[in-house]
Amino acid sequence: MRVRLLLAACAALAAGGAVAQIVNHDLPVQAIMATGVNPGALAFWAGGNDPPEGETPAQAAVRWEAAVKGAQTLQAKGPELMKYSRPGRWNEFAQMMIDVSKEGEAAAQARDAEKAFEIGGQLYDSCNGCHKTYIPTPARLP
Repeated sequence: MRVRLLLAACAALAAGGAVAQIVNHDLPVQAIMATGVNPGALAFWAGGNDPPEGETPAQAAVRWEAAVKGAQTLQAKGPELMKYSRPGRWNEFAQMMIDVSKEGEAAAQARDAEKAFEIGGQLYDSCNGCHKTYIPTPARLP
C-alpha cells in the first residue's frame, strides 16, 4: 500500500514539475512584466490610438515620445525574458516582441498612427500568444 502511495505521489510530483516548468510564475519574470513589458506595451499602444479629444501639439509630442520609449523598453525586456526560457515557443514570442517593437519604434518616431496601430496589433498577437500558452486558465466554479 505504501509503495503504491509513494509511486502515486512521485507521479503527481513529476507531473506537477512538468506543469511548473511550463507555467513557472517566478518572481523575476513577474517583475519584468510588471515594471517593463506591461508599461512599455501600454505606452506604445497609446501612440497608435486615436488622440484624446482636445490634445495639444505638446501633449501629442509627449504621447509619441512615450510610445517610442515604450517600444525601446520592449526591445530591452525581450532578451531579459529569454534568460528565463521555457519549453515551447517562449523565446519565439519574446523575439517576436523585440522585432515588432523595433518596427513600432520607427512608426512612433514618424508619428504614423496608422502604422503604429497596425504594429500594435502584431504586438498584441505576441503578448496574447504567450499568455495563452504560459498563463493557466483559472478553474471555473460550478
